[in-house]
Amino acid sequence: MAPDQGPALARFFSAAVIKEFASEGRSELGTKILKDVGFLDKLDPLTTLGSFFDNVYSFLFRSYRAEYVYKNVIAQKILLGTHSLNTTFMLTEFRTGVCRADALLLNGTSTVYEIKTAYDSIDRLSRQIQAYRQLFDRVCVVTAPSQIENVRNHIDEDIGLMVLSDRNTLRTIQKPSSIKRTVLPSVIFDSLRRSEYEEIIKEHFGVVPKVPNTIIHQACHDLFCTLDPVKAHDSMVSTLKKRRSSRRLNEFIESVPLSLKAASLSCKLSAREQSQFSLLLNTEIGDCLSIC
Repeated sequence: MAPDQGPALARFFSAAVIKEFASEGRSELGTKILKDVGFLDKLDPLTTLGSFFDNVYSFLFRSYRAEYVYKNVIAQKILLGTHSLNTTFMLTEFRTGVCRADALLLNGTSTVYEIKTAYDSIDRLSRQIQAYRQLFDRVCVVTAPSQIENVRNHIDEDIGLMVLSDRNTLRTIQKPSSIKRTVLPSVIFDSLRRSEYEEIIKEHFGVVPKVPNTIIHQACHDLFCTLDPVKAHDSMVSTLKKRRSSRRLNEFIESVPLSLKAASLSCKLSAREQSQFSLLLNTEIGDCLSIC
């Protein structure tokens, strides 16, 4: 594998590829990715799919640290290392207004991680951080050694800064401060699904407003915005932790190789698909790809 193959090979960990493997038992998209980089005819068809994922991930870590690598290290070192699946839940690509949070960890509070790889521009970083300040308790930027000073110039003292080292560790340069006292309930409300904000309304006010469906959103919004910022934030955390949080999902995350921890969190697989994908990881890759 050559470094210029990195961007294409990083797509092998995409939700689309994982979903194909899990639902169909093979992946045409995965086959195309490997064919496009000229790697398909070099495969050892006896290598298991799980081992191949590990090999591709090792290459990415050494030669092309894509965003997926950072998400996976956060999952390994923070979610499964510092915390546990029993107390903490991780969401990826969580929409916050016009931004999408790369990784969001929820336990007793919320910590959002914005990833800036060595290949990323930081032109939008200030705007992203401003969006995160309106919803989350702690905000942290995770970056490459080459980006440290650049990032420093775009963050305040209450924003965290971590760096991914060559030793596969996350080094804290600046710890994030708690800022949930200044979050905006109106912005939090807009990040929630109807069932979620109705649950919070019922918890705090006893009942959901009995009004026509055409105005229920506005009625709930007006009530939600009377909540104290800390109460609005903490209720959001409790509610979001229920998204796909289950013993079955935890068992699936624990069963996959280290290279697939972030993928197992971000891909929305059914119980059948999780089971099939777990079995497929022990299958020879020649049976999972269209190798001619």
